[in-house]
Amino acid sequence: MALSPHERRTAAALAAAAIPPGRFMPGGGDATVDRLERFLEKGGDIYRGPLRAGLVALDAASVAQTGRPYASLPLARQASLLERWTLNDSARIRQVVRGLLMPLKQAHYDDPALFAHVGCDYGRPGVTQNAQAERRPWMRQVTDGHAATADLRLHCEVVVVGSGAGGAAAAYELARRGRAVVLLEGGRFHGREAFTGRAGDAFHRQYLARGATFALGNLGAPIWAGRGVGGTTTINSGTCYRVPDSTLVDWQRDFGLTSLTSAALSPYFQRVEAMLQVEPGAPEHLGNVARVIARGAEAMGLSHHPLPRNAPGCDGQGVCCFGCPTGAKRSADVSYVPEALKRGATLVTGAEVDEVLTRDGRAAGVVGRLASGHTFRVTAETVIVAGGSLLTPLLLRRSGLCLESGQLGRNLSIHPATKVLALFHETIDMSRGIPQSYGIDSFAAEGLMFEGSSTPFDVTALAVPWVGPRFTEVMERFPQLASFGFMVKDTSRGRVMAGPNGLPLLHYSLNERDTRQMQRGIEILCELYLRAGAERVLPMVHGCPEIVDDAGLERLRGLRLRPGDFDVAAFHPLGTCRRGTDPRRSCVGPEGEAHHTPGLYVADGSTLPSSLGVNPQMTIMALALRTAEVVDSSLSRAHAHPALQTPQDTTMAPRRITFNETMSGVWRRDGSPADRPFTFHVDAASERLASFARRREVTIRGTLDAETLATSQPMEGTLGLDFLLTRTLPYDFTFTGDDGESYRFSGKKTIRLSKGLESFTKMVGEIVDSAGERVGTAELHFDLWNDLVPFLASWRIESRA
Repeated sequence: MALSPHERRTAAALAAAAIPPGRFMPGGGDATVDRLERFLEKGGDIYRGPLRAGLVALDAASVAQTGRPYASLPLARQASLLERWTLNDSARIRQVVRGLLMPLKQAHYDDPALFAHVGCDYGRPGVTQNAQAERRPWMRQVTDGHAATADLRLHCEVVVVGSGAGGAAAAYELARRGRAVVLLEGGRFHGREAFTGRAGDAFHRQYLARGATFALGNLGAPIWAGRGVGGTTTINSGTCYRVPDSTLVDWQRDFGLTSLTSAALSPYFQRVEAMLQVEPGAPEHLGNVARVIARGAEAMGLSHHPLPRNAPGCDGQGVCCFGCPTGAKRSADVSYVPEALKRGATLVTGAEVDEVLTRDGRAAGVVGRLASGHTFRVTAETVIVAGGSLLTPLLLRRSGLCLESGQLGRNLSIHPATKVLALFHETIDMSRGIPQSYGIDSFAAEGLMFEGSSTPFDVTALAVPWVGPRFTEVMERFPQLASFGFMVKDTSRGRVMAGPNGLPLLHYSLNERDTRQMQRGIEILCELYLRAGAERVLPMVHGCPEIVDDAGLERLRGLRLRPGDFDVAAFHPLGTCRRGTDPRRSCVGPEGEAHHTPGLYVADGSTLPSSLGVNPQMTIMALALRTAEVVDSSLSRAHAHPALQTPQDTTMAPRRITFNETMSGVWRRDGSPADRPFTFHVDAASERLASFARRREVTIRGTLDAETLATSQPMEGTLGLDFLLTRTLPYDFTFTGDDGESYRFSGKKTIRLSKGLESFTKMVGEIVDSAGERVGTAELHFDLWNDLVPFLASWRIESRA
């Protein structure tokens, strides 16, 4: 069982309180938890820990307020407490409660019977037979790392890490030019048979961290990113825009990118638009949300239109964000990747890259692990990293690359987005039609882009933060419910760091300017709905549950909303390895090449130096084509001048961290009152950087002097450096005494900020003999005054044979 009996009872009680039965829909309870457990057992490990912690917090809050665990309270009392928590003035409390409710709501509404109640189809398998037939010829170029039975060793001209918008376009362009290309993807190559139209299936198969990637700060925002061939292009809505001229002007002024002009980029955009077959959405599939939005926009005198999309054969199934079941959406998995394979590129799936290798300061390949447990190594003349804004900075940091400016992983922009719902007397039915089919661009110059955000029945349940009868009533009226959204061209910036299990940990907070923009966008949408004839408008913000007239709109305008008062999400993380001409302020140059590592290029959204204000897919692809041209020219020059060419590396080794350290102090033999001098000098070296990133441990070799015990004797052992997570530095050294016997010195530093520098500079441990009997104790100190500068100067990232 995924949950303990007590956890099940608490979860069932919470489901019953949050989702009461309605006029024709059953309420939450044991059946809800049964579906939740099936999801967790299928692979929802990333949800299990937070869910359990949330249930513990729920019980603790219940005991604190009532003296009883939550599940033991009467249902009315449970519902009252839950309502109070969801309306709490503390955004943190509301976010915790909502995070706990989301998997329960997802499980409850992931039910064919409930879909039938509101007249919706429960998933549409789409066309699968023809999909397999058309893939057979070029699938010979694909190696499935999940099924590999041996280690993999490859050599090529260019290795591309990541098959999303940037990586796929770059691989295609280089393969088209006759280059030997290896394309690596950590996820699977999903066929159309995997695209069931079900949100739960898509989260499990196609989303990074199964959809559980959140940016935390003064809000909690899910950052949706794809995993698998095609990357996020397989799960986006297909909207295609060129980068606005105003954004290019900003880049030229702020980052010296004078070569990135509208005229210079236009040919690349034309090629992308031709590959993706970009055109406005077909009128018959725009959906009824577009109809009411157009009506409201006309009443307000706003510019409105169908959005340009990359889905020429769309049939309006409305499941773009879960993988197109018919292949109509020209995501990278059905456009650039197949075309690259047809031109000779090799694709390896299930290939997690641990480290970018260098030789003599130049990028020379990658190493990593296959999903089957075997390893792979690709030597190459050029490396293109295209893992996206969330994963690219983690890989480069593990590799010790692009660190000089201090900007790697910083400058994260996300296009914070939200939506407003509205109930109409007429039928809307968001389950049919393109989910993001329509747009309003009247406020684009202000940094507000309005785009459709229709969601399926079960996903809509996650978007409504309410509980109780009001929530059930809205869900039962799904056929009359409309959703429309907008995104902000943000000036706020966040950061991407390494989290547990190698997943990204994101920090992002809305600044005052962007907060006001979010409120303004919500106010505009609320007015638009009223002008379109909405019965009730649901802003989905704290302190304003619904609006029915202009007086309610004025009350909303009188509020001063805070960042935690919005329901924010994002699909467009950008900027964490930004490009620019100044190496002190950017990681890569104007064409995507790393400032300090020749042969290393980055071709994804992480290089875009600021928020775009529009969907970034086409901009990423256009710049990737441009980068691929530069790589091709560079390879041609190197081949024309063999002295400049990097030879195939047969002795190339991974990079590692090294440093040296001296500590001095005293040791005392058990039973003796005398302290005796104790000193050691060590040279430390990690394994390859990727291994160090996982284990955070270095190998120690050096010499030790302990008066009357060991005179200048060699020592070796390990030193742990995971103090950011564990707050400890464990060490374990062995040495040979003057008597020829083996001894160990071991212990750990406990890092306590309250103790100041002492906890960092003091090392205490025990000395034991080969039989495990304690001989004595030792206390050593690091001399900050004399040794700190040499110690810091000794740190290196170097290659080793």
